[in-house]
Amino acid sequence: MPLRPLMPVLLLAVTAMLGQQTMATVAKTAIPVLFKAIADDLGFDAQWVLLFTWVFACVAIVVMLGCGAYLIRYGALRMSQWGCVLMAGGLTVSALSFGGMTSAFLVLGLAAVLLSVGVTVATPASSQILARYSPPRWAPLVFSVKQTGVPAGVVIAGFAAPALAIAFGWRGAALTLAAACVLIAVLLQPCRKEFDADRRPDHRLGFGSISDTFFEVVRKPALRMLAVSAFAFVGLQAIYTNFTVVYLTERLGFGLSEAGAALGIATLAAVPGRIVWGWVGSVWVPPQLLLAMLAGTMAFGAAAMGFLDASWTFGAVLAPLLVVSLTALSWHGLLLAEVARLTSGTDTGRMTGGVLAFGTAGQIVFPLLFFIGYFVGGYLAAYAAIALPAALAGAALLRSYRVSSRRENVLERS
Repeated sequence: MPLRPLMPVLLLAVTAMLGQQTMATVAKTAIPVLFKAIADDLGFDAQWVLLFTWVFACVAIVVMLGCGAYLIRYGALRMSQWGCVLMAGGLTVSALSFGGMTSAFLVLGLAAVLLSVGVTVATPASSQILARYSPPRWAPLVFSVKQTGVPAGVVIAGFAAPALAIAFGWRGAALTLAAACVLIAVLLQPCRKEFDADRRPDHRLGFGSISDTFFEVVRKPALRMLAVSAFAFVGLQAIYTNFTVVYLTERLGFGLSEAGAALGIATLAAVPGRIVWGWVGSVWVPPQLLLAMLAGTMAFGAAAMGFLDASWTFGAVLAPLLVVSLTALSWHGLLLAEVARLTSGTDTGRMTGGVLAFGTAGQIVFPLLFFIGYFVGGYLAAYAAIALPAALAGAALLRSYRVSSRRENVLERS
């Protein structure tokens, strides 16, 4: 039976893509969550999780730039399914890790590659599908609802992975989550006829598509602006999500559970935060202007984190964390909607990947930037170092918005 009579296609698209985005985030987060148990079992230092995340990020840049041709040829829905299968493969491979640092690193390195390919394709694929069905005015809200799968996936992984590890061991936890990935791939199959109707089976594949996508993003000022913003936002987000617990325990003397609770409470706020900003961007404030406002606010919140010390109460510490969560963890739907507005048809997925590749580069660069700031002036300088790019991106977005607004006013008067 056709899909259209069963339910509105846009609602179906949002539901399907929310499911695959949530599962992608669960798969991405699961191994870092389980890494302490893996390291203890296999006999190496848990801090080597940084190498796992570095491999993941490096592969993600290539996939973001190169996945567009595959989305066009095979269809965004089919690539979403293959993404889920690759995530399942990565989780399964990780469960096959065995003793000895060298052998474990080789196996976990392969797991990182498979997971990165599978997870990374999720956002460009979902953007290509949603761009076809979203009314332009409501695109910020639609994309923001879909992107709630990211914080939701982090929360699910944070609770489910440890619980499964306690019940079945870390290998059993990885295999259980792998089975869930395969289940999502199967559940997406009835949607394929509708969502992959625009695929072009004769589209050429090749490594040239990577450089084509990169240079197209760089050449077009509006896309270049979004790419630079993604670099600043994702980089700041990476430091915030990966280092806050360590910072609160080392600098403020928080217990592990107290530090985790602070980050967890703040992260949960990003779920409604994304929807609220999507609504505001659809109804009240132009998305580019709203992105500029969020950039300035996240820069302020990140800089404020550098002033935290042991004299601050839990509530006072939570305040800048909430500011960062409601901005640095909540901008994604707005930016993706802007990419969709600036592109068309099957190019949306390709250009989304191109823009987000710059964001992934931020995950690699910002830890070094943070370290340099810390070496120069302690945590105050470290947080200022990662806040500055966001502030500059906000200023550039604001200037671009003003220029485009003046141009539109001139055209209207003429």
